[in-house]
Amino acid sequence: MAKPIRGDDPFNILDLDDIPKPGRDIPARPAPRPHSPNLLEEDEVPSRTGKGEEKKSAAPRRAAGQGQEADRNGREASNMGKKEPKRKKNGKKKMKLWLKILIPVLVVLGIAGGTAAYVLMDIAGSYDPVELNEAELGFDSVIDKNVKNIALFGVDSRNGLLDKGTRSDSIIILSIDKNHNKIKLSSIMRDAYVNIPGRGMDKITHAYAFGGAELAVRTLNENFDLDITDFATVDFANMAEIVDAVGGVTIDVKDNEVDNLNASVREQAAATGKPATYVKSGGTQTLNGIQAVAYSRIRYVGNGDFERTERQRTVLMQLFNKALSMNPTKYPQLAKDLLGLTKTSLDFGTLMGYAPMALQKPTMVTTRFPTDSDYKGEKINGTYYMTFDDAVTTQKLHDFIYNDIMPS
Repeated sequence: MAKPIRGDDPFNILDLDDIPKPGRDIPARPAPRPHSPNLLEEDEVPSRTGKGEEKKSAAPRRAAGQGQEADRNGREASNMGKKEPKRKKNGKKKMKLWLKILIPVLVVLGIAGGTAAYVLMDIAGSYDPVELNEAELGFDSVIDKNVKNIALFGVDSRNGLLDKGTRSDSIIILSIDKNHNKIKLSSIMRDAYVNIPGRGMDKITHAYAFGGAELAVRTLNENFDLDITDFATVDFANMAEIVDAVGGVTIDVKDNEVDNLNASVREQAAATGKPATYVKSGGTQTLNGIQAVAYSRIRYVGNGDFERTERQRTVLMQLFNKALSMNPTKYPQLAKDLLGLTKTSLDFGTLMGYAPMALQKPTMVTTRFPTDSDYKGEKINGTYYMTFDDAVTTQKLHDFIYNDIMPS
């Protein structure tokens, strides 16, 4: 793969660390050895018993030192005993970073003086992001300082818990590409057969259930050679509130999707105690939060999970477009509202650091991996998995994220 194009940081706000090492071509990885993976029924929660076989040889990382493979193996061995990600502590150093990021952003947005101070202190006192241990995230260096990758997880949590024990129903890599002024959404198919550190070969959707966001992020990094350090997780009830916070999203609903959509509306309304507002017919229309989530969860219409992930990306893309069209002075309050509805490692300052890019109206593009030509569905011990050419898929994913090449 050609090295990512490296341009100057147009904002010079977020990238406060040293310039990362250059990128490199993606090496081919040895094919995983088939064995008996962890098998789960559709409604079964993974347990801590029955570990799968560890991958014998991991893909070489970016310009890694000789001792890094041993370090990674040691981390895998200790993975099962890890504690949940800790909460970030507020401190003077963190506040200074927030001030460094927020002051110019608030000035750009036209918020000054006492208003800026109020917004900053109000959010600083009410929001506590999750801290991930970067040493446990399965990567060695940042690929391109002008491209920020964030893992987005949607979970079907009926009890409001967003930690391990629940599977990620939706897995999307959000890439903020300053080089090309684009926001990119890459769906990862939840049945993709990957190596989950400490667990062996399994569906990627189970990584979150086994070890929460930290293990899910590490699984993405190690299987697709990425550099993700941040995540955001939302359940479907809160996702509905997020959509409502921006005034709904515009979706072109197909006629054959209406019945399935309304069935999901009925289910979600009953679960949340909110009134059910049904979609009367197909066509382009504004969906409220519950309707938009119901649309994104349609499975039994069209091409199954493939169209389902496409619907999820469509809702997210329309959500971002709606947010980007808002008056910029509303961004701080919107960011505060959204942070309160998600579990995330992103702090408010980092989110607001992207406000200048939002003002430039970036282009949004979406796709999914693996692509049609790079996978096959097969049953292993009676369970369906999506097996794929990991070297080719990784190459195409990197081309999309860093070189702005759509997969074929």
